[in-house]
This record gives sequence, structure tokens and C-alpha cells, in this order.
Amino acid sequence: MAQEIHVSRIPPDLAAALLVGCERLDPAGLTTAQDIEHMAARGQCFAATAPGAQVVYVMRVENGRAWVDAMKGAGAVDWIATALPIIEAQAQGLRAVGFQTARRGLVRKAQRQGYRVAGYIMEKTIQ
Repeated sequence: MAQEIHVSRIPPDLAAALLVGCERLDPAGLTTAQDIEHMAARGQCFAATAPGAQVVYVMRVENGRAWVDAMKGAGAVDWIATALPIIEAQAQGLRAVGFQTARRGLVRKAQRQGYRVAGYIMEKTIQ
């Protein structure tokens, strides 16, 4: 039996509050908590909910691509398997959907859904 998912727009301030901690997941290490607030203010903010679970994401459209700036899920739902098709449906008419991550497991899950690695972020710690 398929789980019923409800998707709705949410205000940027609520999205920013729910996305607290996402700045630590930036693979480039450049995002701050204040940047999350700015992302939410300039993007379209959504919450998708299921019983006992929720994902919040901020999406913006740039150069014909839907870019997911931030996403945070909780609960017993595989939000990558569930939310990416929702985002793709929201992006109909655009040429692509994209996001960045430092999480290898998320990369593998997204690749199973047809996503490909489009680049790398290289870093070397200097003592």
C-alpha cells in the first residue's frame, strides 16, 4: 500500500527554522546558518509530509534547471526515493534538476533514480 504524501508551500522563515543544521552538510564548507535563511528567502520552500515523517526543501530555478539548495528529512520515509520524483514533477518544463551533496549514500540512491555526478569538489587541508 502506497503511503500518502502531502506537499505544500511553506513560508521561508519556517523553512529556514526547519533546515537548521543543513549548513554543516555543504561539501564546500562555505554555507553558514545565515545563508540557509537567504536560500529560503530567495527560493521556493516546500514541505512534504507523511504520517510521522517530513521533508523540507528549498528549490530555485536558474538557467532552465531546478536547483535544490537545501533539503532535510526526518521519519521512516526514504525521502530521496520519495522527494526526488516530487521535485522532478514540480520541475516539469525545465531541462534538469540538480543538487550537491557530500553524502556518498545519497549519491548512490540518486544514481539509481537516473541522476549522474556532474563534478567534484576538491580540497586539501593545509597545516
